[in-house]
Amino acid sequence: MNYGVNKVRFPAAVPVGSRVRGQVTLEAAEDVRGGVQTTMVITVELQDSEKPACIVEAISRWLA
Repeated sequence: MNYGVNKVRFPAAVPVGSRVRGQVTLEAAEDVRGGVQTTMVITVELQDSEKPACIVEAISRWLA
């Protein structure tokens, strides 16, 4: 279940026709009642740009 986000940043604009690529890194996993809560950093990279287009710190809960 999507639990929410801590941060969302848009460091660079995405020009029309640009190539983008997503990357996800698991930052944390902790036990919560009934399951596990994860914190993942999702980065949308922009080809030929030093800055990413978007960075999201997403929180999810995985319940049994």
